[in-house]
Amino acid sequence: MVKKFFRLKSGDKNFCRLYLPYKGAKNIPVIIYCHGWTKPILGGGRIIAGTPKKVRDEAIKNGMAFLSFDQFGEYRTWGDNRYFTHARWGEGVNNVYEYIINSGLSKDGLIGCFGISSGTTAAFRMEQKYQKLAFIVSVATAISNNIINPGGPRQFYLDNKEHLDNGGLVKYCYKKISKLFFEDDDKNLCIEHMEKVKCPTFFLQGSKDNDRRKQDALDGYEILKSYGISTEYLLVEGGGHGLEERAQLCAEKTVEFVKRVLELKHHNQKHYYTG
Repeated sequence: MVKKFFRLKSGDKNFCRLYLPYKGAKNIPVIIYCHGWTKPILGGGRIIAGTPKKVRDEAIKNGMAFLSFDQFGEYRTWGDNRYFTHARWGEGVNNVYEYIINSGLSKDGLIGCFGISSGTTAAFRMEQKYQKLAFIVSVATAISNNIINPGGPRQFYLDNKEHLDNGGLVKYCYKKISKLFFEDDDKNLCIEHMEKVKCPTFFLQGSKDNDRRKQDALDGYEILKSYGISTEYLLVEGGGHGLEERAQLCAEKTVEFVKRVLELKHHNQKHYYTG
């Protein structure tokens, strides 16, 4: 496995970690890992561990690249959370996608996302705006208003409206954020724009996760199916929020799905798999 750590030169200059199956890899499938909201780590820097690490290793074993990156306001990208929105995270995914294309590592039709929790929000936001992704694997799906507190961001905004309207900040989860976040989420909830998702999608959901994430996964699956989009759903028994307890199974199911999608997409072309 070949590793390359770097910063993007555009956008939020996101810090990236690229893992290749071999040196000089070109035009191979790429899985972009989209992380969710996480507590700050002093000194920055993120170690790929748990489920993402298993997915990375399984991808490398199957001749695919794996790219992890830190979103705005997180780890080695950092940034002022007054300007944090999920729209900005969606743009972060797109900036990584464009880097992959421009570097020659891969091409349209071979690049997709593996997201966990709010990372799924970023992946769906990117797809809903650009319709570029070849696939999405969604773990602990977060596409509705049902996150964190009863009533979600919409209710939290109403409860703090005067303060936010006057330019104040509020602590939501661990982030101190502004009205920008709530305005963006109110207008652009993923679940209200699922008709814009055009790529095959796999909802991997842990049975031990909270009911909000379970419902989002089921709703996302049913909505995409109703639009005729190729979509799959699997309830992973014993799996928690990030499927850490069933990480290897998650990795195997993810890569199997990606291979099926890409082989179907390129069934009239020579497969990129040699073994």
